[in-house]
Amino acid sequence: MTRQHPRRGPRWPWSWLTHRHRHRGQASRRARRRLRLIGAGALALVLLLVATVSLLLGRDEETPQAETPETVSCARYGLDGVRVTARGPGGPTDAAVLDARVFGPGEDRQDRFQLDYEHDGITSSYHVLAEGLDWDRPVGVVYHFHGDGAFEYENPQYTASCLAEVAREHNLLLVVPRTPDRAGEITWWEERDRNARWFLALVEERLEREYDIDRSRTWLTGYSGGAQFISQELLADHVDLVPGGGAIMMGGGQAPDSPAAEPTREQLRELRLRWDVGTEDDGSDPRARFNAVSAAWDGHRWYEDQGYERARIRYRDGVDHFGLPYARILERALAAAAEDSPEDSPEDSPEES
Repeated sequence: MTRQHPRRGPRWPWSWLTHRHRHRGQASRRARRRLRLIGAGALALVLLLVATVSLLLGRDEETPQAETPETVSCARYGLDGVRVTARGPGGPTDAAVLDARVFGPGEDRQDRFQLDYEHDGITSSYHVLAEGLDWDRPVGVVYHFHGDGAFEYENPQYTASCLAEVAREHNLLLVVPRTPDRAGEITWWEERDRNARWFLALVEERLEREYDIDRSRTWLTGYSGGAQFISQELLADHVDLVPGGGAIMMGGGQAPDSPAAEPTREQLRELRLRWDVGTEDDGSDPRARFNAVSAAWDGHRWYEDQGYERARIRYRDGVDHFGLPYARILERALAAAAEDSPEDSPEDSPEES
């Protein structure tokens, strides 16, 4: 029998199928290689983009803040079209020193933040916003008392920056103290006597010694719990703090329990006391259970009954506890005082429903 060479033997009926499968496997391997190459290229491109973005971000972080200072819009505080430098610790206006009682050249005319002060075992801190004032003319002062939680103090780049712009226009120093309260939700109105002792000592022992303040233009402004502190403590027991100027209670300002102060006839005649509250600020909002409408009405009525001839109240229709235009309210009050206007302007009529 003649033995056939395996390579020359007859083809079996399924040999053609085996040949096709071999070619299919080769095509599949080529496709997988192409996919791997495409995937590797895409990964390299992603890594390149990440590196480029990281480089650009690194350059932005190295840009000096003073060259591109942050600004804040004061529209939400009632000053449409006004943008100001966001003032605060670490910003372009920060000139705080380690010892607040020792000034370097010109530091008494710069903004200074988070300055500590201790009196009789009570410790807290304060900001002084003095940038842009004309010290060749008399400089008055605005003391602003924050609401519960101290947002205005902890974030001076917002409310305080816009209030400072209004104060600057009227050559007034802006001081924003932080309540000494540290227990629970921090407030001015809890432990009012203790908090007042610290604040009055701050004014007498430090601020009035460091700054040449025209006390005839002293203004107290407060929001919510800060307004309560003014009406129930400072005006009620320490009205001599305000020999001239006035007080603005926003979103609060209830009548005192047992007042001890005895205002002079001049104070009764000249001090401008203003309450400003939204009609929706009645305690029905779950975010603000305090009935500021009732508190403002109560405080205004009480002080008016005591003989304060320039006590005024405004109810802002449709405004809630968080919508008061703080800076515009201050601006209107200061403008009226500067013009010695006997009443508020028509836009800010004394009473509205």
